[in-house]
Amino acid sequence: MAIVGADGFHLLDALAGQTTPRAAAALPSVAVLRRVWARHFERAKDGTGGACLGPTQGRGPGDRVESPYDADAPFRAKSSTRWTGYMVHLTESCDAGAPRLVLHADTTPANVHEASRTAAIHTALAEKGLTPAEHLVDSAYVSADHLIAARESHRIDLVGPGRRNLSWQTKIAEAFSLDDFAIDWDRQLARCPEGAESTSWAESTKHRGQRPTIRVGFRAADCRTCTSRHRCTRIRSRYVGRVLALLPRREHEALAAARMRERTEQGRHLYAQRQGVEGTISQAVRAFGLRRARYRGLAKTGLQHLATAAALNLERLAAWLTERPLEPTRVSRFAALLA
Repeated sequence: MAIVGADGFHLLDALAGQTTPRAAAALPSVAVLRRVWARHFERAKDGTGGACLGPTQGRGPGDRVESPYDADAPFRAKSSTRWTGYMVHLTESCDAGAPRLVLHADTTPANVHEASRTAAIHTALAEKGLTPAEHLVDSAYVSADHLIAARESHRIDLVGPGRRNLSWQTKIAEAFSLDDFAIDWDRQLARCPEGAESTSWAESTKHRGQRPTIRVGFRAADCRTCTSRHRCTRIRSRYVGRVLALLPRREHEALAAARMRERTEQGRHLYAQRQGVEGTISQAVRAFGLRRARYRGLAKTGLQHLATAAALNLERLAAWLTERPLEPTRVSRFAALLA
């Protein structure tokens, strides 16, 4: 690797020389070579012209290039899927008695998280005059901030499962989770299911610039003598009581309302309509090659996604006008046997 690094630096030095034509030094492939060598190699400090591997390797942060054929295409790992390229976010209508049409296609580099696109998608829909009253989304697009911003900026009711509380109390039916505590924001105290009230209420911030959280503590003496202690906390110390971590009031209430709606029959029926978008993605992948970028670069790939969305809409309009029913959701053979 040291020889490869030294050869690369030698080539870059030659390209930067005065005898090299400017057109050769300005080639896109040369710019990619500079980025790759700046990330992976360092010049030897002894002045011999050698090179060594840099401290940042692999797929860590930084100006990395995953493919020499498309420098804009980053790497992404999501669940068990790994790819290099881009990601498209499709927004589809789901009004009763009307064809389901793709209203917006938002293309980003693959490493851009879904959460950062919620506001951008809402803004784009508003500019088109297609702002929905209710926007059904996956959990990756939902947070307390998104719920509030969608309602206040665009009057959109963002509907989707909030990010799950991963504490052990939420995994055991009889345990006391955060939802079982009554929060009195005006008095700045919480009341546990057994009736004990908290004795401390303080804001804390782990990192500078991060939103503060509210830590609510209960008296150790109350928790120590409580008959439901095993359902509430696993803290072994007898001198420490249960501690709750709360978001600020607006964010906490927004998430609580969203989670409460999830548990209602009306909320489940409303969110069930989102299942159609899985069929849209499947149709776009199987019939229109959505998963394969025909061109290089974010701009051209985004144009391809727009063309794919238009083709989907034409196909669906034709099916709706000819009263051709949509294909039902595929049922696996194992699920069919269980039925």
